[in-house]
Amino acid sequence: MRHPRPARLLGCAGLALLSGAAVIGAAPAAQAAPAPKTVTIQVVPQLPNVHFSLDGIASSTDASGTSVVPVPSLTSIAQQLTLPSQLLTPDTRVSLDRVANDPNHGPFARKLVVELDEDRAVTVNLLTPQQKSLLLSQVTSVTLDNSLGGTVKLSRSQLQHQPVWLPASRPHKVTNGVTGRLVSYSVKSVTVRGVNVVNSGQLRFTTDRSLTWPIPVILHSLTIDANDLLAGKPAGSAVQLTYPDGTVRTVPLGPDHRVTVPNLARGAYRVKVDGGLIPLASTIHLSRDQTETELVVTTGDFAEMVALAFAIVSVIVAAGVVGRRRRRDRARIDSEPSDASEHSEPEPSEGVTGAALV
Repeated sequence: MRHPRPARLLGCAGLALLSGAAVIGAAPAAQAAPAPKTVTIQVVPQLPNVHFSLDGIASSTDASGTSVVPVPSLTSIAQQLTLPSQLLTPDTRVSLDRVANDPNHGPFARKLVVELDEDRAVTVNLLTPQQKSLLLSQVTSVTLDNSLGGTVKLSRSQLQHQPVWLPASRPHKVTNGVTGRLVSYSVKSVTVRGVNVVNSGQLRFTTDRSLTWPIPVILHSLTIDANDLLAGKPAGSAVQLTYPDGTVRTVPLGPDHRVTVPNLARGAYRVKVDGGLIPLASTIHLSRDQTETELVVTTGDFAEMVALAFAIVSVIVAAGVVGRRRRRDRARIDSEPSDASEHSEPEPSEGVTGAALV
């Protein structure tokens, strides 16, 4: 039995549609796109907002210090990372130390461990015994030893333009990878006019506790009373103080001819009182708060000494004159009996007459 022509045409069209659908469905399977490739970035220490670029793609880390970046190729991907030195916060900056590949990865993913050097902005505050900030004009340098085995020497200029940037953490290998090791510091010396005014190694600091480091220094005060030599009365107008490093400072005396010089380092000081006729210098070995009396020869002292010297000379001269006179008189008295015996005539003998002499 033959089918009508329209029905046959309709069946052919249906077959064609089914064949086309099968071909279209098979095409995506044959031309499937390659699986996406990703790189996970982990910075150490785990810091947020670290900006970098990977194969030209800019990105930044999240709160856990991680970022996932899609890339077209994983070939030599570690060499494609660029991370410039940058300021994360006003007191934190980082720079790239090195990039390491995590060996545990699949064919379409990589993990890069980015090791960073972290620095923090630290303020060093030198405190006097009165808990006031020490004038930095007196400070030569501050020297710190750190746990990295290094020494940091801060000059007066650096101290005057604080804060100063110091290493805060550095990458450190551990059993299961890398971690950021905290850098600790100890105060080796604080040099004030040539003298160390701290106990070396006693004070220690880390940047995770505080970014302001108070350093108490060992200083003493010297009180000077200026008196004249003979009467012991207040005298002089100023004190000339020579520091252990040779620096000379002139300090005016107060109304009572006394002055207190605070915040002096321990050591030997040369003191001389000005304002007299002849200043007398002395050396003071300062090791605690001390009061010293310094002497000066005034015009009155000099006049008294001249008068005393004249009186002494006069007494000596007078004594010499009197002594010579006494010696001369004694010599005269001693010589008189011998002179009388030489010029006396012999007396006639008793009982002898002139006839007896015939």
